[in-house]
Amino acid sequence: MNCRCLLYFKIIIFKGGGITSMSIKFLLIQFIGLLAGVFLILSYFRKDTNKVLSFHIVSGLLDFIHYLLLGAYSGASTYLLEGTRDLLYYKTDKDKLIFVISAILYISISFLFVRSWVDYLPIFASLVDGYSLTLEKKYVTIGAIISYTAWVTYSIHVFSFAGLLIDAIILVSNIFIFINTSIFGKKNNNKRIINYGK
Repeated sequence: MNCRCLLYFKIIIFKGGGITSMSIKFLLIQFIGLLAGVFLILSYFRKDTNKVLSFHIVSGLLDFIHYLLLGAYSGASTYLLEGTRDLLYYKTDKDKLIFVISAILYISISFLFVRSWVDYLPIFASLVDGYSLTLEKKYVTIGAIISYTAWVTYSIHVFSFAGLLIDAIILVSNIFIFINTSIFGKKNNNKRIINYGK
């Protein structure tokens, strides 16, 4: 578990005598993560692809800063790479090639930033999500469910409460889409609830 995150959490929960500068910093970090989620959710209501992409880029950059400030380096670096990956997905039709290149980069991240099994979660999530985006629509939602389950677990361990909230909302939305389309046979026009990179 990330020591910096645990320290912030202990100060907020257990320290008496009012709000400390450390707790203000922790709350600011959570606000940045929440703001990233707002941009992400707003992107779902954009119809123009360029506007969707620009909202995703802003969301991804804010998430990168959020996880970096929490000391959750594998999550932060994953967001950085996913931004580039998703941009290439939008701009080219070389999905399989892009996935292979990004997979190599994710493996490189694991050598640099993995300190425990928790640090593998964002890398695993991104690999699953990235691969599912190269498949047919019905598999993309399944990939999103697996990916967001990993992100929810990671957010809990690094005390990203903002990330936990947003990821949980998107996870539940994808489960609902999966149930609606697979069990009740309704047509899925949205492909899935997507986001920047995840």
